[in-house]
Amino acid sequence: MGDRTAVRRLSPRRWRILSFLAQHGSASTLDVALVCDVSRLTAHRDLVGLYDAGLVRREHSAEDRTHTWWYEATAEGTEVLRRDLAASGRPVPLQLGRRPPSMADGLLFLPLVEVSRRNPGRCELFQWLATMETSAWLRQHDLAHLRADGYGVWLEDGQCLRFLVHIDRGPVGDAIAEQEERTSGLSGLLTGYRRTDRALPVGAVLIIAQDAEREEQLLDDLVREPLSTPVATTSRDSLYRYWPDEQVWQLPGCPCRCRLIEVGTSR
Repeated sequence: MGDRTAVRRLSPRRWRILSFLAQHGSASTLDVALVCDVSRLTAHRDLVGLYDAGLVRREHSAEDRTHTWWYEATAEGTEVLRRDLAASGRPVPLQLGRRPPSMADGLLFLPLVEVSRRNPGRCELFQWLATMETSAWLRQHDLAHLRADGYGVWLEDGQCLRFLVHIDRGPVGDAIAEQEERTSGLSGLLTGYRRTDRALPVGAVLIIAQDAEREEQLLDDLVREPLSTPVATTSRDSLYRYWPDEQVWQLPGCPCRCRLIEVGTSR
């Protein structure tokens, strides 16, 4: 069992860190520093304090030359957080403490948080829902057949973009032929949208393709069979090289890439 005195004395920031880990699966010290807008040293001290209290565990890969520690909430840490949320009347997130890290967090959520931090007053990631909360949100809008990896609200220069995001995880199944490798799994990203006539409560659907070739296949498909809601694509490589608010998003049939805030208005 952890140090119960330390649990009772947790600062609001450490509660926030524990909540972030329980909802997002795992994070590095740098991730925590970014989300809490503190120095890396401060984040390290807070994580060590949570570790000493038995509320988080940590590990690093023997193959990782940077020796980066990755932290996760322990069962006790999750239970402490669950009790605190319930006692205060706040909702307990689905699968608290039991969800794997989301690719959408690393590709979009954390980079947009960093952009917000660098440009205070000009832009902000106003809201972000992880995968399970996004599923619940879609059910509330009678869109349970959609399976998005996240939902966000991006504010910039007085404009607002609400979006759903999907991550292309690459070829699926036993695709062997080169053409099958290029297209395998892509149709599944759009199937749910082609099955609904309901207006989506978002300004755009964002799809992050595994690579440029698969992004091109997606765009060709969307040109042939366009959706009523704007769909913008990019690739993982683009998001590794540029910030996600920059001109990395491609709309079907448009010659130039646009910025994130422009996605819903660039048709």
